[in-house]
Amino acid sequence: MQTKQAEQFRSGIRRGIVTGMLGLALTGCTLGPATPDTGGGIPVTISPTATVSRPIGSPAATASPPESGATSATPPGTTPTGPSVGAPTPGPTPVSAWRPDTQHGTIPAPTALVHPGALTVGSDLSGPPQAYVDGVGRPVGFDMDVAAELAARLGLPLTVINAKFDDIIMNLNAGQFDVVISAVTIKPEREQVVQFVPYLSAGQAGLVAAGNPQGIHTLDDLAGKTVATEQGTTEEDTLRTLNTRLAAAGKPPVTVLLYATDIEAVAQLRQGRAVATLHDSPVAAYYATLDPGAFSVGIPAFAVAPEGIGVAKGNTALFQAVSAAVQAMQSDGTLDAIKAKWGLK
Repeated sequence: MQTKQAEQFRSGIRRGIVTGMLGLALTGCTLGPATPDTGGGIPVTISPTATVSRPIGSPAATASPPESGATSATPPGTTPTGPSVGAPTPGPTPVSAWRPDTQHGTIPAPTALVHPGALTVGSDLSGPPQAYVDGVGRPVGFDMDVAAELAARLGLPLTVINAKFDDIIMNLNAGQFDVVISAVTIKPEREQVVQFVPYLSAGQAGLVAAGNPQGIHTLDDLAGKTVATEQGTTEEDTLRTLNTRLAAAGKPPVTVLLYATDIEAVAQLRQGRAVATLHDSPVAAYYATLDPGAFSVGIPAFAVAPEGIGVAKGNTALFQAVSAAVQAMQSDGTLDAIKAKWGLK
């Protein structure tokens, strides 16, 4: 991001304090209908999900013993929370020419939908800049703009269901939503159970304290240290693979803290309970830009891979409609404009 744009971005996002993100962390999935978008977007309803069995703010770990070298629990006596009061609230970069809903109903919508006549999207609303809840309860971010544009092109109203990432594909296949738009990395094991329409490429990255006092620049630098990440993600897989490699080399393992949301993982870094967090690279870069006094990117983007909109296998009509809409968004520049809005490439 250019310096001038970054300054615009920082000045814009500091208009509020962590109301939206902290509210998500404290209230879990009890958000009511969103305030309609006054910027010309289509109205969005955000619905609670019945699939989150523990409230946001509780650790993702179970009481079962962790794998060797990977402690899937919070430190005794602690409760993960959202960003501390005083942390800035995220917001879009004001550089996009995208205007939503200008291509309304240009793609024929399938009739077989979870709720007839509407598009229901599942997303984990804890990972800015791709999906989070703003200060007035609206689902916002890159993924939410993609979801709004997709629904508009299908000529459908949009409902967003806030879902725990670890369960999101299972819940898609259980018929709780039509599609998943939630920074889901396309991996062979996921492709066995769901079909994807690629829409963004992203890597992984390590977020550290500002100034990188621990000198963390590579994954190997995490040996013997405590790292937090979101449960069920590619980053969890990366840390477990890293511990296998460290053990083979006779090096101390990483202590891995797993949480239900990215917000909770970042809170551990902010509070000094972890020396780093692993995220999708856009999320790590976003936090570092959002609050450079607290965070910086220590481990730059690696393992770049496509992310995809998930559709249940066998739902051919919907898959074809989503594919056509995304292809049109790519061809007419809409997808690039939405990326620019959120500082993504």
